[in-house]
Amino acid sequence: MRKDTRFRRPNRETIESKLPAGTLSDAQSLGIWNMMLQCDDPSDVAHKYRSYRDSSYCSTPKDKLRAMRDTMIQSMREANREDPNPRKEKKKGKHYHTHPDGWMPQRKGA
Repeated sequence: MRKDTRFRRPNRETIESKLPAGTLSDAQSLGIWNMMLQCDDPSDVAHKYRSYRDSSYCSTPKDKLRAMRDTMIQSMREANREDPNPRKEKKKGKHYHTHPDGWMPQRKGA
């Protein structure tokens, strides 16, 4: 985990106090929460949320997952605004090359 790209956030107790009561009541929810705490960026949190939401093995209700995602992203953004060196959020699709006409050019070469 790189320190220079990691979004700042308040301590764990402060973030958990913003969660609705009973969100971290079972072991699977607590494990997902711990995974979200390790994320560097709000887009990483959103990716974790989508992967657990779409998994057939996740038994945590979707409203609890949404609450965890929203609380984590909100706390990251609030702390980032107060930071003297604010980080930039990764944007969806920045690493994909797209053609100006909207189509992907064919690959050339071997």
